[in-house]
Amino acid sequence: MPCHSHGQGSAPPYNFLRYNEDYRYLQNPAKRSDPWDPVKFMPLGPPATYLSLGGEIRERFENYSAPNFGVPGPSADGYLLHRILFHGDLHAGNYFRGFIQLGNHIAFGKDIATPPYEDRLDVQQAFVDIRLPTTDRPAAPSDLPLLRVGRQEMAFGSQRLVAVRDAPNVRRAFDGARLGGSIGEVRLDAFATRPVLLKAGNFDDQPNHAQGFWGIYSTFPKTFIPASGMDLYYLGLENSRALYSVGTGVERRHSVGGRVFGSQGRWDWDWEALGQFGSFGQRDLLAWGFSTDTGYAFKLADWGARAGLKATVGSGDRDPRDGKLGTYGGLFPKLAYFNQAGLLGASNVMDLQPSLTLKPTARLRVTVSWDFIWRQTTNDAVYTAVAFPIPGTAGQPGRYTGSQLALDVYWQVDRHIVINAGLVHVDVSRVLSNVGGHNTNFTYLSAAYTF
Repeated sequence: MPCHSHGQGSAPPYNFLRYNEDYRYLQNPAKRSDPWDPVKFMPLGPPATYLSLGGEIRERFENYSAPNFGVPGPSADGYLLHRILFHGDLHAGNYFRGFIQLGNHIAFGKDIATPPYEDRLDVQQAFVDIRLPTTDRPAAPSDLPLLRVGRQEMAFGSQRLVAVRDAPNVRRAFDGARLGGSIGEVRLDAFATRPVLLKAGNFDDQPNHAQGFWGIYSTFPKTFIPASGMDLYYLGLENSRALYSVGTGVERRHSVGGRVFGSQGRWDWDWEALGQFGSFGQRDLLAWGFSTDTGYAFKLADWGARAGLKATVGSGDRDPRDGKLGTYGGLFPKLAYFNQAGLLGASNVMDLQPSLTLKPTARLRVTVSWDFIWRQTTNDAVYTAVAFPIPGTAGQPGRYTGSQLALDVYWQVDRHIVINAGLVHVDVSRVLSNVGGHNTNFTYLSAAYTF
């Protein structure tokens, strides 16, 4: 996110992907207004050569009355998630850059403290950027194709398929290469990576050689659809240790899809659909999914408000004996896919979620949502947020899985401090209670300081 256009006395918000921040606007002393500005832009002599430092401290308390619905697991689990991130961003002229970020993640009091909850000290990101010259007419450095090599976070579109996974604690990163650029107004990104395999110790994370992830993602800011942009993409995944209700095996999954997003007047929309094909062991793979998010903004007294409706369908495997796999695979989505409890994912699911968001002030919003969830087919299992099938649910009668009532409060206290809190109540249906599942209450309280 370019920052150099901000006026005197103002400072831009911090970016969710910290490497997108640009502090060159601080070359003008009149635009320095934040106590951290002295370390955000530190000139190193030659033109366009500077160092920028930043970080985050976050403490988050979570409590589950029944983790994983109690299938299996302890009856209750409450713990404190501690996270410190610190990064250095070195720009050596207009064509070369190095970015490194270290992370410290501890789960105090958690019964089973494994990644992505705990990773005591490790490299969260470490990459170099190189601007590649082209044979066309001379262009500004920022307009040249960018090659990024190393460990990096990636997020595309609405993060339904490729997400950072900010919750619960350790953010997701990938090791590999990414090439991005623009052709006219169209943004293109191609990448070949492996997800980072997290380990709980010190500097012991490594590429996950059991998985490969590659693809190309394009964004069109204007389309033939009025007031809408569009994403078109191909994403490829190979996983040698995939697990579904029909068993384990080597999965090769190819996803081709598109997303339409925009707003006009009081309405906003974000609709996405994709098809998946490939193989799972000796089985052919053919699956599909779609998700919509449509909202209408209005005034409620002096408050801003938005009424929203989300709908999600992810295919399931209709016949475990036909030698094919029809289960939708979410790839690398947000673990908090439907809400912050993160108990269920988008595989073999039909979900309807009305919501109401209230904004008493520009910095405060309160959201109430209610999920109603079914299985797309009863022949397949109920799947968790990390796409693991819950044992004993495949082939059992009853499509209805349960409902989830959620309340979330988000308060941007100032540029640096964010506080958010909420609770989720999950009512499970018979298909889960028959395998020992329980109704679940989830609560969280989080405070973060970013600089």
